[in-house]
Amino acid sequence: MYKNLLLSLIPVIFFAVSMPAFAQEFPEHPEPEVDFASAKVLEIVKEEQNEELTGAFQSSQIIQTAKILILNGEYRGKVVELENQLTSNPVYDIKLKPGMRIVLNIEKTPGQIMFYPSDIERFPVLMVILGLFLVLLLSIGGKKGFRSVISLVITALLVFFALVPAILNKFPIIPSAVVVALVSTLLTMAIVGGLNLKSLAASLGTILSVSIAGVVSLLVIYSAPLSGFHDQESAMLWMARPDLNFTEILAAAVIIGALGAVMDVGMSVSSSIAELKKVNNALQPVELFKSGMNVGKDIMGTMANTLILAYIGGAFSLVLLAANAPLIKLVNLNSIATEITAAITGSIGIVLCVPITALIAGYLIGRQKIS
Repeated sequence: MYKNLLLSLIPVIFFAVSMPAFAQEFPEHPEPEVDFASAKVLEIVKEEQNEELTGAFQSSQIIQTAKILILNGEYRGKVVELENQLTSNPVYDIKLKPGMRIVLNIEKTPGQIMFYPSDIERFPVLMVILGLFLVLLLSIGGKKGFRSVISLVITALLVFFALVPAILNKFPIIPSAVVVALVSTLLTMAIVGGLNLKSLAASLGTILSVSIAGVVSLLVIYSAPLSGFHDQESAMLWMARPDLNFTEILAAAVIIGALGAVMDVGMSVSSSIAELKKVNNALQPVELFKSGMNVGKDIMGTMANTLILAYIGGAFSLVLLAANAPLIKLVNLNSIATEITAAITGSIGIVLCVPITALIAGYLIGRQKIS
């Protein structure tokens, strides 16, 4: 019996002993090292139709062979030849043409380097548009325009180098968004309007209004409820970071999205009250409040329109896609409901900013004696 048991264990012992040998014989494929570089298309060597794939996918499948000059990075100055697959899908296809600048995807594995077109290089054109904007802002706005540029840079730095890292590193999302909004508002108002009661009133009105809009958005997000997965980018982020709270990310997005428009209203109302006080030093807080309200009412409608149209413009493809859907289906779509929530809560912030800022500015500036 023991002899039979020993014989039956021989295959098991052999497999256990030989496992390291199998592991060495079939190693795991290492993950490729991925890099990117700018490149220029020199020549389309050939362009042919892939008949086999065309029949399989019922669409035109074209393979381009192109010579590419790498413009920067480790392989700068190198000319490479690559294949580019076109599938008749405009979402993913990049049709190469001589002279075109592209972003090159470089995948490096031991003993092999592969080059793929990743996207069209749009950076130079974007820099031209940015330059035009800055020239117009500085030439028309003068010193105020220069201050606006500084405040814009500071706000962008706060979002990209404070709020984004805070969210990705699991800091509380809503408090982080509120702190960024607070700091951005105080710095923007101080830089654009100076260190005075006008800027203080505009800052307080903006912060209170955005905070109330944020609370309203949170109530809607959790009551509706909205998942936070309203576009392709949020789904991609979930695949990379499923540990993040996407409902809170949505609320933070609403706060940051409404901040600029509310700041505009706050400064406009506060600045008008300050100018009235300069013209007539005898005006009392109540009179200044009424004048600020009249100015704010004129601003209110156009700014709410601006915010709502900005959200509609950002989701216009979705609006067209859902145009023929029944109303009950359309309104209850997660993506549509998210855009509606963002637009309306931002507009609530704008509407509330008028009386809050007028009240604060009327009180602070009205008590000030201008000699």
